Amino acid sequence: MHSYRHSGLAIASGIELPEWQAFRVENVATADVEIVLSDRRSPSFPADGSTAVKGDTVCFAVEGVGGWEIVGGRRMVLHPSLAADPREVRLFTLGSAWGLLGYQRGHAMWHGSAVEMGGHSVLFCGDAGEGKSTMAAAMLDAGAALVADDLSRIEPAADGALIHPSSTRIKLWGEAVDHFGWRERVIERDWMREDKFHCRVPVHLAGDDAVRLAAIVVLATGENVALEPVTGAEAMTAVLAGTIYRPEALEAMGRWAEQGALAAQTVAQCPVWRLTRPRDLGALSQSVVRVTELLASLG
Repeated sequence: MHSYRHSGLAIASGIELPEWQAFRVENVATADVEIVLSDRRSPSFPADGSTAVKGDTVCFAVEGVGGWEIVGGRRMVLHPSLAADPREVRLFTLGSAWGLLGYQRGHAMWHGSAVEMGGHSVLFCGDAGEGKSTMAAAMLDAGAALVADDLSRIEPAADGALIHPSSTRIKLWGEAVDHFGWRERVIERDWMREDKFHCRVPVHLAGDDAVRLAAIVVLATGENVALEPVTGAEAMTAVLAGTIYRPEALEAMGRWAEQGALAAQTVAQCPVWRLTRPRDLGALSQSVVRVTELLASLG
């Protein structure tokens, strides 16, 4: 059995999770979550790849990879296909299945990339393709530490919103890898996209407790670099649109209202900004200056 502490939870896993190596612990006395590799015949999963909900169980399947059952936010049962590559099984275990388990537990599971600089953490979010990971990598190149990439747990708290460190690697397109000169940091090619790569990040917060989220920056494309505050209903709408993970599954689970309430609490505790900038990698340095100045102004 492999033991991990991730997102504030103790996990006992029947499969090794190299992506979570930095979150590994010696053992857990009592596991909050169990990840189990099933040796029984796979149950019936939706053939169209949709999410099915039966009582406290959520299940989905990926053709050629396998099926996942997530039960009550406590147990994840994996049913891999015979020819499935272990990396691909882990991809969906630590992505879709982990996100759905978090939803079952009532956690806010947000899609975005986050870094810490000068003692302040900032989450970059936005529509697909807006360059969340690339912006985070530019901040890392300027001396920031990685907090999260892709999926992380956000937690409203009495003293302000928190984000749980979730990754030691960042996924970048080949053009961005070359821009930063990070070819030696490439761990592997992304399983689903030929020109995207998983890159090692030497400075990260993996293994640390949750840290205060000082700002949320929604990314947008424009001709010039501009950073402006977003407030009220506009902020709420922008953050929901830019962070919600697997909205179709959330709909099937009937948990939109719960996630909306968590987002409202987070936005009330954490200022939201919109960073508009050209999609040209050459404009990244100016964007980094604006975000660095914002973080410095937070005191």
